[in-house]
Amino acid sequence: MMQTSKSVSTTIEDSVIQSGEEVADDAHVFEGTDVPVKKLFYYLEKGYNLHIFLDYFPSVSREQAVEEIGKRVRENADGVVHSRKDTMSGLPVFRGTRVPVKNLFDYLASGDNLDEFLCGFPSVSREQAVKALDMAKEALESYAYESAS
Repeated sequence: MMQTSKSVSTTIEDSVIQSGEEVADDAHVFEGTDVPVKKLFYYLEKGYNLHIFLDYFPSVSREQAVEEIGKRVRENADGVVHSRKDTMSGLPVFRGTRVPVKNLFDYLASGDNLDEFLCGFPSVSREQAVKALDMAKEALESYAYESAS
């Protein structure tokens, strides 16, 4: 089975090279390696899991990869969610609103769909809500990868 991962990864690597997606020499690399961090996100965006990436790039540790995923989640949060003591007592809210992010998850957990949430809270954009859901997904995946090691 390990052979399959290597074959799939080799195909991915070949497509990266053929598509001209090689990264510049000055690109941010994982510490102690020559592997650009950009390659991790390329693999993940193409639908391959972290295990395939780590199989193909054994010089990158699971901890390094999870840390980079966490950084990406935090960077993406900046335009979507924020928390200030003087707004809703510090509860995380969608940026530019007083709508707690918790409300989105409460709506979904009770069986409502995203459109129903957006109708109830018109100050939250669809883009913000979808990005918040993506961030939650990435955070859960990061946690799962971390706890698997």
